[in-house]
Amino acid sequence: MYTHNVEDEMQPMVSALEEETGVNADFLNLSSEEGFSRAEAEFPDVGAEIQWGQLHSLALLAQEEDMLGSYESPEWEDVPDEFKDPEGQWYGWSYWYNELAVNTDLVEDLGLDTPTSWEDLTDPQYEGEIVMPDPSVSGTGFLFVSTIMQMLGEEEAWDYFEALDQNVGQYVESADVPGQMAAQGEYAIGITWDQAVNDFIEEGYPIEGVVPDEGVGYDLDVIWIYEGYEEDENVQQVVDFVGSEAGMEAAAEHRSMVTKPGIEGTAGDAEPNLIDYDALWAADNRQDIQDEWDSRFNS
Repeated sequence: MYTHNVEDEMQPMVSALEEETGVNADFLNLSSEEGFSRAEAEFPDVGAEIQWGQLHSLALLAQEEDMLGSYESPEWEDVPDEFKDPEGQWYGWSYWYNELAVNTDLVEDLGLDTPTSWEDLTDPQYEGEIVMPDPSVSGTGFLFVSTIMQMLGEEEAWDYFEALDQNVGQYVESADVPGQMAAQGEYAIGITWDQAVNDFIEEGYPIEGVVPDEGVGYDLDVIWIYEGYEEDENVQQVVDFVGSEAGMEAAAEHRSMVTKPGIEGTAGDAEPNLIDYDALWAADNRQDIQDEWDSRFNS
């Protein structure tokens, strides 16, 4: 299996799969963009039979490129239709959103205000104190960039990113790293995702999670079978498990929200301010946005 999930959350879920089904699975962790590019280059001889953990927007791209096999799993019948493909080519098992990790000790020591909005992050007081994932390689970074674009429009969004760049001390490859660097006091603010913030809070770091006032984009974490492997019984059992009550409960230990009704994730009954995020628009514009980003900030 390929996955963009970090080992600390993927290994327990794979162990639960093996205990429940007897299916043994090996996984390779790759960032969202790296994993998709690799599978795209390998296709039709992809080095994995299944992708357990990837962006919904990239699932839509893979679907357009006929990379996905169809398998209609009975375990997913009670999952709402908006979280799964009608032909069984992809299934969304959890969803997540951008969140700011703010080091409360460092903000106080530096005399900074705690940001409450995306707009706040362009304030000169935060110069050099923000770390974020590079949207060219990180799905979390791309979710942030495409969210701002959908809220502001492309022209105004690029002006925003130019202003934000003045305050960003470092762009990193992994979604969790900004949260970690903020937690450890290397930066005051990390642009990251909800579960990373929750994890560092639980570990006792002086971290506060902030959902910006304007709202946040969200994305499904999906599972799919690569074309040609859809008749494999072991592969089908993996998809069945992920959609089952046992699979969703295993996921709920590591994710703020899962898609199966009646199962509560780590966020409990929290209701973050989610925008009406258009994953199809994000997929269709992904390459152009990343190319423009590279030309502006990675050249």
